[in-house]
Amino acid sequence: MRVAIVSDLHANLEALRTIADVLGDADRVICLGDMIGYYCQVNEVLSVIRDLGALCSQGNHDRFLFEGCPPSSPPAVVFGVEVASRLITPAHRAWLAELPLVWGGVVGGRSVLLTHGSPWRPETDYLYADSPKLTDLDAFDFDLVALGQTHCPMVRASGRPWIVNPGAVGQSRHRPAVASAVVWDTEAMVLEPVERPYDPEPVIALARAHGAGAWVTKHLTEGP
Repeated sequence: MRVAIVSDLHANLEALRTIADVLGDADRVICLGDMIGYYCQVNEVLSVIRDLGALCSQGNHDRFLFEGCPPSSPPAVVFGVEVASRLITPAHRAWLAELPLVWGGVVGGRSVLLTHGSPWRPETDYLYADSPKLTDLDAFDFDLVALGQTHCPMVRASGRPWIVNPGAVGQSRHRPAVASAVVWDTEAMVLEPVERPYDPEPVIALARAHGAGAWVTKHLTEGP
């Protein structure tokens, strides 16, 4: 089975469109959360993911829609959640509310654990490639642990479990304006990174039309 793994879409349909063929050719799609936040194509992105029948976990920005943003949240985070709250349809809101923060099960004959930040703190942890906490994942009895949150791709294809972060579709932070994903061949146990450039200007223009501040270009046009 070929499984497309994505994360951190952040209401950016322009980015999502660039990997439409990757998602459409996959036997299954996994989304690791943060479908909303930062940008403004909220219902459009959610419709794509739901139409694909994706297996999803909930991200911290998704959760903010229901619990509110933490008091210390920067303007970019508050903006994205407020926009989502105004635009999201009742059906999409209800669907998003029911997503688990952590999901464990079998995909393509392989055991997999899905979460946004980490299995212990799915809403707040950031596990980068140099995080000492990565070795704590070795205690989990799964073939693959998939997580997002950092907006930076990472693959550990050795030992057990394998660990993968597909990077971000909607707001990459290792390179500006690329949509990142990973295709997982569950039979051959191969992880294939995907990166596609897209034009960020329509995303920026729409966000500005909704009142976004100067921060809107930070990750879309500037390097890390």
